[in-house]
This record gives sequence, structure tokens and C-alpha cells, in this order.
Amino acid sequence: MSAERVLAISPRKSGTHLLQQLMVRLGYGIYGEPVPPEAGRAAFSLRERVELAERFAAPAEFADVDVRSDTDEFVRRTDRLLVQLGWVWQVRLAARNLSNLDLLMPDADFTMEMSPLAWTRPFNQTPPRLCWIFHSVDIWKMDQRFLHEWTVEGEPRIVLNIRDPRDALVSMVDFFAGEGGLKFRRFPESAVFGPILQSIPETADRITYALHDPAMPLLADYEAAISLLHHPEVCTVAFEDLVGPRGGGSRDAQVEATRRVVAHVDSGLDPEHLVDTLFDPGSFSFHKGRIGRWREVFTAEHEALFAQRFGHLLKVFGYER
Repeated sequence: MSAERVLAISPRKSGTHLLQQLMVRLGYGIYGEPVPPEAGRAAFSLRERVELAERFAAPAEFADVDVRSDTDEFVRRTDRLLVQLGWVWQVRLAARNLSNLDLLMPDADFTMEMSPLAWTRPFNQTPPRLCWIFHSVDIWKMDQRFLHEWTVEGEPRIVLNIRDPRDALVSMVDFFAGEGGLKFRRFPESAVFGPILQSIPETADRITYALHDPAMPLLADYEAAISLLHHPEVCTVAFEDLVGPRGGGSRDAQVEATRRVVAHVDSGLDPEHLVDTLFDPGSFSFHKGRIGRWREVFTAEHEALFAQRFGHLLKVFGYER
């Protein structure tokens, strides 16, 4: 039987949609920072929802609703509870650049009183069949109960997705500039980087700006991932492998990368039957989806600046050559 819970770390613009699509094909719902496809929206039985309410909500929040006679209302409230449970685990996992849903969507009515135990219950009491995806976590601030659980029980299974940081930077610049992305409000991206890069008309000048702004999130995401890259219990896959022929890679590399993820989560599915649908131009933040695009837009000055600021990342993650 497949691992019930997976935690995936995928730095911004490293091809998160490819890993997300693979996890959906493996039968997982998606929670976290990317926008999941319809097939990846988690679905839970009434029994699972009852367990969630009992474990994580203050008793008063469900005292006036009966799961059988008021099923629609019960589902609505547990949907709210799931959103807030996600917020709790974003904090406990020390995910960076959290989005405050109450602030972004004040009319959505997410407010619900949580049980104090929500902050101490183990990760294995979160909903099953979920893959949680974050761009970056801080292992020094991560809940130590979670780290102990992962060490002792071996779950959740952790997957790290990486990409050539130069291509990630180009994709990030396009995203913040509104080309194939930034169609939603998220701070500080939509408040700071979006307006800045949208005010710069030329791609080359945008890249130059991004290479000079120390607040651009590329460095933080990748440096936070270095420890996971070297951890023997973390499965690392690369955009360049998962993207396959349609993005400039090879099918053999795509199948092999998929095979490693399948084995890591103990799935019995055949990688050969999974890979052909990973490349999805309809993904929310999809733009170009190609290997080596940085070569088309980097100038000699960009290469020198990147080597000065981020050259160590190329070496650590295997992209120096």
C-alpha cells in the first residue's frame, strides 16, 4: 500500500506542476502552495470528516450540526476546518512566505475556533492520501514533534524537486512580470515584485534587476533545500528529468525519475503508464516549460552576475556544467 502522506518541497518556479501532476496520478490530493488541478482536489468521506472535526475543531464549532441530517452544513464547516488545519501545518512545518487566507479572501469565512490540540497532534492524524507541497521550509524552525515522527515512523515520505536555478530565475521573472503567472494575490510577490518587474519593459532588464535585488526568493528557496538534497531519506528529482521530450528532456530520464518517486512512496503503479500526462500546459502557472531557456535570454553580464551571487547553487545542485 502506498504511503498515506507525502511532503514535497519544490523551490519556486522549479517545475512544481510536474511533480504535482505525478502525485495526482499516484492517487494523492494536493494541499499547499500550488493551485491543484481538479483531479488533485482532495475528497474525504463523511467518516474522515467526523474524525477531523473531533481531532482539530473546538467542540462548540460542531455542537449544533448533525452529520446525517445537516450533511451539507457539516461538509461546509469541515471544508473550513481543512483550510485552517492547512494553515496550522504551514506554521508547524515552518513554510516560508505563508499566505494569510483571511486577509486575501475576507468574504470566504474561514474563521473557526481550533482545538488547542491541533498544534500538538502528530502529522499522521492529518487527512490521508494527501501530498503537501511547499516551496521552502526552515528545518531549524520546523516543529520538532514532526521531525521526531518522520525519523521514527518514516512518514511522511519527503520528495525534493529541483531545477537549474538559472532557468528557475528566468521563469520567476516571467511569473512576477505577469507572463504566464501572478494571476492571484499573494504577498509580497503581488505587492512588491509584480509591480516592479511589470514596470520594466525588457526581459533582459528584468533579469538584471532580479540578479541585483537581494530579496528575490530564489536564493532562500534553494539554500533551504540543500540539507534535504543530501538526506538519505529524501527522494530528489529534477525538472530536467520529469519534463520529458515535450520540454527538451528524454522519455528514458522521465521514466527513471518517475520510477524513483513511485518506489519512494511504495506505489505499485507502472511508471511507463504515468509519464505521458506529466507535461501539462494547462497548469495554473505554466509558461514555457523548457530546459535551458536561460541560454536564450542571459547576456554575458547576467552569467557573470549569476555566478557571483548564485554560483555555489549550481555546484551544489549539480548544474555547474
